[in-house]
Amino acid sequence: MRTAVISAMLLLASHSAWTQEDKVPKTRLGSPAAATGFIGGESHDSYVLHAEKGRTLSVQISWEVTGGNNAQFTVSESSNFFDGSPVRFGSQSDDGKRWSGKVPKTADYYIYVVAHPTAHYTLRETVH
Repeated sequence: MRTAVISAMLLLASHSAWTQEDKVPKTRLGSPAAATGFIGGESHDSYVLHAEKGRTLSVQISWEVTGGNNAQFTVSESSNFFDGSPVRFGSQSDDGKRWSGKVPKTADYYIYVVAHPTAHYTLRETVH
C-alpha cells in the first residue's frame, strides 16, 4: 500500500512539472529590435514578435564572455517556455549564435534566452 501511495505522489509531481506554467513576462519586440539582459541558472528571458508569412526572421545573440559562460536562444511557436520546442523552419550558423528562416505562416513567434552559468547578453532580431 505504501509503495502505491509513493508511486501516485511521484506521478502527480511529474505531471505538474509537465504542465508547468511559464510565468516569465514576454517582452514584445518590433523589428528591427535589440534587447539586453542578464540571465542564468534555471531562469529564462522571453520575447515575442509578430512576423508575416514569407518574411525572413533573423536572430543573433552575443554575450560578455567570462569564465567559459555560454548563452543560447530558441525560436518557438509556443507561448510557454516549458513546451517551447524549436520551430521547424530556419537554420543556425556561427555556432548557434545566429539563426535565420523564412516564416511559413503569419503568427507570433517566441524567443527564449538561457545561459550557463550566467551571461550579460544582447539579442538582435529583424523581420525583413
